[in-house]
Amino acid sequence: MSKGMNSESPIAESQTIAQKAIGFLSRQLTNTDSFGVFLEPIIQVFRPNWRHGRTSAQVLFIKNETDDIYTLTLRPEKKWAGFSAGQYVQLSVEKDGAMLTRTFSLSCSPKHFLRTGEITLTIRANEEGAVTPWLNQALKSGDTVYLSEAQGDFQLSNSVKDKVFIAGGSGLTPIFSMLNEYQSNAWYKQAQLLFYVNNSQSLFFSEQLSHLEAKGLQVTTIYSDHQGRIDQQQLEMFVEDISEKEFYVCGPGKMIEITQSLLTSNTVPEADIHFEYFGQQPLSLEGMNADDADELIQVDYLDSRKQVTFDPQQFIESDKATLLEISENQGLKPVAGCRMGVCHQCICKKKTGRVFNTRTQQYSDTGEEEIQLCVSVPVGKVELEL
Repeated sequence: MSKGMNSESPIAESQTIAQKAIGFLSRQLTNTDSFGVFLEPIIQVFRPNWRHGRTSAQVLFIKNETDDIYTLTLRPEKKWAGFSAGQYVQLSVEKDGAMLTRTFSLSCSPKHFLRTGEITLTIRANEEGAVTPWLNQALKSGDTVYLSEAQGDFQLSNSVKDKVFIAGGSGLTPIFSMLNEYQSNAWYKQAQLLFYVNNSQSLFFSEQLSHLEAKGLQVTTIYSDHQGRIDQQQLEMFVEDISEKEFYVCGPGKMIEITQSLLTSNTVPEADIHFEYFGQQPLSLEGMNADDADELIQVDYLDSRKQVTFDPQQFIESDKATLLEISENQGLKPVAGCRMGVCHQCICKKKTGRVFNTRTQQYSDTGEEEIQLCVSVPVGKVELEL
């Protein structure tokens, strides 16, 4: 994944200024950031399924892949723009009068969507989650859900190097989309898939993987309960000429960290390591240290009149917490979605103070601004409208 930001072009800068001006005008007239949000209930009188900024999709059916993994098949309305293999969407559903949003990778290929008009999301039900277990039970054929446009840069590069795909559990889904999309490409017969699952009961897409294997893909399934998790010995056992390959890795955060470290130690160039986290990304405070913090870390909740304090050294050396986690530990219930800085559901207004963004590895200034709670760590005293 690439890091850093490019400077904006004059056109992009003008568009940004225009967007800010429109947002300011909307807030003054309607007390919202968007005219569309203000008009939404009016439009819904005539079009009940209309939602501002979202595309509706019809639920076709749900297929259980394992005890805790299921595939949701949807037909988006025609205005939906499609996707590239490896991308994800934000899925929004209405539950008890509230609109809940979660981020899921597309498991079908773009060719499948162009041919059928259908897409699939393969989802692991999180036992502690409010949405993923409920979706499988509550949704039925004919129901309406809402989609964002496809997002994400976990996509195949133009490199001519042989490709190795490493997937952990449901991290297979974006990789599966890639493998289906490009099975007719010349590099396919030299490509490898290392698929890590806990045990045979956790295995899914078995028939589909056998079909891809018949097309030339080299598939190796590793059962972690018996064979252990990825390490140097396994990497050398399954992959020849490691430093000459290009790697695509998707799975839980810990697996990503271990695999990145292994590949780097085997002199694989950073440009040849592509990864996508599944689940919450590990909290990275690489760019932050205790000297950057004030003598006391304090979070003041202006709306709920609560306050919490930390010693900065202990905060950084212990299990660090984002402002979302800190707020939830205080009994507050801020709106949240992906919990990894993607869906922007947890945006909150910071009145004063500095925060460290674990996604961009950058500090904010001390003034008023909107921040994402799930990727923001307090630095010193912070006041939130929460």
